[in-house]
Formats: sequence, structure tokens, C-alpha cells
Amino acid sequence: MVFLVVTVVADVAGVVLLGAARGLERPALLLAGLLLLLFGFVMFSYATRTVPAGLANAVWAGASIVLVVLLGRIFLSETISAAQYVCLGLILAGTLGIYLLGRAPVS
Repeated sequence: MVFLVVTVVADVAGVVLLGAARGLERPALLLAGLLLLLFGFVMFSYATRTVPAGLANAVWAGASIVLVVLLGRIFLSETISAAQYVCLGLILAGTLGIYLLGRAPVS
């Protein structure tokens, strides 16, 4: 599970850095973002040793979406409407549901 958390953090940080790089205007941020994304993929491969790949991907994708949007709001001055906050809550609820139900024993 630790590898999955590291995957999400690396992915989110990488995407935010790519947004801050603004294409090729800030090459250092671009390179840092690309390296973090690559590191995230490596950590994801380790995460799938202990978490089923489908479950790991669902948690990774859902958590990354929510965190990237929120950090884009904070660090990149992007705007988010009230309806979009509601949708982020639904994504978060779905991600938590997939994670919690994916760990439940199958009967």
C-alpha cells in the first residue's frame, strides 16, 4: 500500500510541475515533472505486487484526479465551480468504495 501512496504523490507532483512548466518555457520544471511521472510508474509496478492491478489503477486514477484538480486550484490559480467540487466528491467516494469493496472477502 505504501508503494501505491508514493505512486499517487509522484504522479500528482509530476502533473502539477508539468502544468507549471507551461510547455517548454521552464525546462527544469518540465524535466522534474517527467522524472516524477516516470518514478510514479516504477512505484506502481511495485504496488501491483501486493495490490491487484485493477484495484491499484482505480485508486491511483481516482486519487490523482482529485488531488491534481485541488492542487491546480491552489498552485496554478485554476478555477473550480461548486458543481465541480461536488463531482470531485463523487470521484473520491467512488475511489474509496472501489478500494474498500475490493478488499472485502468474496463470498
